[in-house]
Parts: sequence; structure tokens; C-alpha cells
Amino acid sequence: VRKQAIEHNIEVIKHGVDLGSKALTVWLADGSCFPGQLNFRKAWQNTYESLQEIYKALPGDWKLFLEYKAFEPNFYSMSVGDWGQSYLYTSKLGPQAYTLVDLGHHLPNANIEQIVSLLMMENKLAGFHFNDSKYGDDDLTVGSINPYQLFLVFNELVEGMDAKGMNHATDLGWMIDASHNVKDPLEDLLQSVEAIMIAYAQALLVDSKALAIAQQNNDAATAQETLQEAYRTDVRPLVAEARLRQGGALQPLKLFRDKQVRSNLISERGTQTVATGL
Repeated sequence: VRKQAIEHNIEVIKHGVDLGSKALTVWLADGSCFPGQLNFRKAWQNTYESLQEIYKALPGDWKLFLEYKAFEPNFYSMSVGDWGQSYLYTSKLGPQAYTLVDLGHHLPNANIEQIVSLLMMENKLAGFHFNDSKYGDDDLTVGSINPYQLFLVFNELVEGMDAKGMNHATDLGWMIDASHNVKDPLEDLLQSVEAIMIAYAQALLVDSKALAIAQQNNDAATAQETLQEAYRTDVRPLVAEARLRQGGALQPLKLFRDKQVRSNLISERGTQTVATGL
């Protein structure tokens, strides 16, 4: 079974080369549901050996993104259960391996922004699967449940990327991983992109000098005020104007509905199309 999985990933790399991709994301559902079901040490070694074979197949300009998840579909242990395990794998694999952060793959109330900061500090942050959640891997619209956490993540990103001289647009992988079961999936994506742009714009407004002074003086009240002044600023007009200057719409969701994009796509493609993602 492991051999089949390795061969599948190597085949995916070959398809990726043909498509012009530069990265492979690996997420493993493997794990256990009961104590004693797995030998943790052997399971880790098997996973590492398999990842080594996949890593060796990477082109020189590619990256391997290793995604972690606290639970589900297994509930006692996961082969890559948290950011520490992913970081251990990627550190041992080599400089082309990085840890991918899916916002919904943490235990409730995890300090995701701290995880992001530390991975970036170690040059091991691959990027993100953006979504939102109330309980677990709910895969809800980005920013629909906890927009403040999204802002705090972007605050760490802006600070960390600036400190390292990183390109905000291209040095990390920016992806949306959501399950559109209730909304029109295209409308959901429009809302998710809007939420990401808003959080990023708010993070750019943070008075970094004032925040650094407050941190140096252990002034928690001023630090909170500094962050929340940026967070509570309505940047939606600014984001809309920036989008317009790039050739986009001021109100994407309204335009999508007014132009009946969904109906037009159905007329063009039919109702029986299948998209597997493979």
C-alpha cells in the first residue's frame, strides 16, 4: 500500500511538471483510532521513509508542502498530527520541504498565529489552506467565524515577511481549502478572497513601531489597543478601490449575481459536468 502511495505522489509530480506547477502538497489521513492499534515509532519511520522517496523525485525548483491535522478521519493519532511533527519531517527531509498550515486542522483555540510566526522564523512555512471553523475542520468561508484570528495571523505574516525581506505575493503558497455545501461555491470563494484581502490590509495598518515599543515595555494594554485600532478600521473601501485598479469589480458578489454568472456557466457547460480535482 505504501508503495502505491509513493508511486501515486511521484506520478502527481510528473503531471504537475506538465501543468507548470512548482509544489506538491502531501496530506496523510493515516493514523489510529484506538490505543495499541499502531506502533507510533514504526509508523513515523514508515512515513518518513515514504516521504524521502517522494522528496527525491522533486524537481530542483519544486517544494514539498507537508500538511498536518490534529484529528479526523482518525481520532486517537495521526501520522502528521501537529505542526511539530510536520516540522520534524520537513527538517529531516531537506531545504525543499516545508510545513503547510490549514487553519481548520488545529485543536479548538490553538494559537495559530504563534505557530505561523515560529515556522516562518525557521524558514519552514510553506503557506496556507485558508478556511474557518467553529469546532474542527469545518471548512467554512474564510473569516466567517473568527475574522480577528485571521487578522492576527496576517499581522504575524506581515511582520515576519518584512523582517526577512520576503515577497508578500510569491514567497508563500496562498490557497483556499473550503467545503461549499450550503453556498454557491463561486460566491463562497468571492467572500473568502474578500476576507483575506481585508485581513491583509488591516495587518498593513498596524503601527509596528508603537507595537514594538509596547512589547518592549510589557505594556499589554497599549499593545492590544495598537492591534485593535488597525483591526477595527473599515478597510473595505480601500480593498475595493485596490481591486478596481487591478481590473476587478468594486462589489464582486453583486456583479456575480447581477450578471447571472452561474446561470451562464450552466448554459455553457451543462449540468452533468464532473470535476474531481485530479
